[in-house]
Amino acid sequence: MAVEQPDKEFEDWAKQCKLGNLNSPITGQLYKNRFLTVQEYIARFRRANINQVLPDEAKTMTVEEALKAGRVAGINIRKLLTDNREKLKK
Repeated sequence: MAVEQPDKEFEDWAKQCKLGNLNSPITGQLYKNRFLTVQEYIARFRRANINQVLPDEAKTMTVEEALKAGRVAGINIRKLLTDNREKLKK
């Protein structure tokens, strides 16, 4: 059984957003939902407590815009989108 290779568009997108592991389920999930707003993405795929630390200006950004920006209002948005751990505090 052959392992499916990521397509060129996905690979380029992941590099632009500085997402290292192309085989990660989270990277694939982010790619498929890259046009959702950050608030919609977090409501669907992340824990609700992330909203406590999410800056207002990031809520209306698309996932893609937020990943490319990296930090918004001093908060690492990339970490909020890619990590689902309980360590997040305001």
